[in-house]
This record gives sequence, C-alpha cells and structure tokens, in this order.
Amino acid sequence: QIGITRLKQGSDFTAKVTVSNISGTSDYTDIALTHIVPSGWEIYNERMENPDDEDTATTMNYNYRDIRDDRVLTYFNLKRGEAKTFDIRLQASYAGTFVLPAIQVEAMYDTSVQARTRAGEVTVER
Repeated sequence: QIGITRLKQGSDFTAKVTVSNISGTSDYTDIALTHIVPSGWEIYNERMENPDDEDTATTMNYNYRDIRDDRVLTYFNLKRGEAKTFDIRLQASYAGTFVLPAIQVEAMYDTSVQARTRAGEVTVER
C-alpha cells in the first residue's frame, strides 16, 4: 500500500475501491461507481491488450465498465451485506499538483442510496 498524496512521476499503481451494502434490508441493483482521476494521472485500459476477453466483467464482479480519459464508470449490483472491490491501474504521468476528485457511488434509480469520499490534493514529483 502506498500513499497517493506524493507520487514520483512514472509510478504505476492500482487504486482499489471497495463498496459495501450496509443497509441490512435491501439488495441494490443498477449501482453506478464514478471514479474520476486527477489530471496528472493516466488510466491504464487493460481491455486494449485483450479486447476479446469476455470474462473480464465476470471476474471483476461488475455488469459493465466504461473507461474514459479521466474516469472509470463501473456498473454493478450489490446484495445486502455484500462488499465488492474494484481495481483500476493508474500511472502518475504528469508533474504538478492536482485535485483528487471525490469518488461517488449511487443507485441509479434510487436517490436515497449514495455515498462519496472526500476530495483532496495529490502531487506528482519529477
């Protein structure tokens, strides 16, 4: 485990985000996890290596994943008491100080089910 507030330029690392259903009474479907990364980081898209790998969604425990330039959107279901961890490979690519956006998770069709982390700041050093 590494601290992300100060990273050396060129460092490769994996972000692990764990989402838990703590309701105790409800199974949730159609959960959306929005993980926006700081401008100084790049997302490693593993599907570029194996575009025909159909087992990825099954082994990663999600229904669908959309990888964009600055964010990863992951969609999944979560039974009561269940927790799922999602990995994203990243690289600290550009030197500077950047905003670390909050990570957000929400039920797409139930506005009462949502959570988010705090935003912060990260520095990528030469």
